[in-house]
Amino acid sequence: MIPRPDLQAYLAGTQSRTDHPALHWRVQPALAGLHDALDGLTERSGTAVRALVENLFAETGWLTCWIERMAQTAAADPFFDLPLVANGNKHQRGLVLFSHDCVTLTLNVLSIDALAAKKTHRRGPGAIIFTGGLTLQKFLKGGGALLQLWSAAAPDALFSLADGHCCAPAGYRAIKDGEILTTDGRTQSYVISHAVSDIVVLQADIRVDRAPLLVEYDAQSLLAVGASSTNDGASRSQMLLSFLSMLGRAGDADVLERYTHDDAFYLRWHATRELLGVDAGRAMERLRAMERGDPHPEIRDVARCAISMLAGQAAGATPCHA
Repeated sequence: MIPRPDLQAYLAGTQSRTDHPALHWRVQPALAGLHDALDGLTERSGTAVRALVENLFAETGWLTCWIERMAQTAAADPFFDLPLVANGNKHQRGLVLFSHDCVTLTLNVLSIDALAAKKTHRRGPGAIIFTGGLTLQKFLKGGGALLQLWSAAAPDALFSLADGHCCAPAGYRAIKDGEILTTDGRTQSYVISHAVSDIVVLQADIRVDRAPLLVEYDAQSLLAVGASSTNDGASRSQMLLSFLSMLGRAGDADVLERYTHDDAFYLRWHATRELLGVDAGRAMERLRAMERGDPHPEIRDVARCAISMLAGQAAGATPCHA
């Protein structure tokens, strides 16, 4: 390849990427206004955030103009650095347009080819995901999509896979261009049953008033087969507690033990496991207390199993790895 002079200068480090602050969301009037309105909320409830997003989605000419300006700038400037973060997976591509403590906005393209490949080459059973949060989607291009709707009971702090929770079919919905769909991920979900072309969606994921768990159901048996936290803070705490345990400092036992009393059952169990590596005596005290009276039945069961396993190891028996 023989580079042009402008590329040669860029590669040599004498020319930096061109910055275009005028294209950042903070100076995009509609998004800047949303940011100010969110910051001005006296109560950050899902209902209040939803109302602001619905107002933004009512007319999306601002998005068309904004993307067109970026496209024009990219065409004129070979070093244009898009002021947006890319996201997505093998089934869809997207850009994060806006992020706030209360809501994240993304622009997503679901490829008809990727959707077809997903159905044709699927390995293993399909899944129906209940995200646990409120999602608003404006289908800028509906792609002739037909959605299969699903419903389930909202998970609470005592949710257990052992209880045999199931989801249920809730009909179908055909999507038209420009349509706005609101999905309460605590009790509602959908899968794309059919489409005839690419789908373009402006999506808002509301980050307040979420259920404690995202729940995954098997598409054939309709049974709940997995769950994970929707709390970003709890997930970060789990990671940091593991780091503390790896360091093995006795002085960190107080921090670890404090989290064994957390309201989130998965976090207090994680903290107890990590405490075992730092102060086994204090961890055993917590395990016995959990066995006697933890509010969550699964925590009582696994605490009982852990006590039995540790007692067997202490007696020189073969440990149980169940």
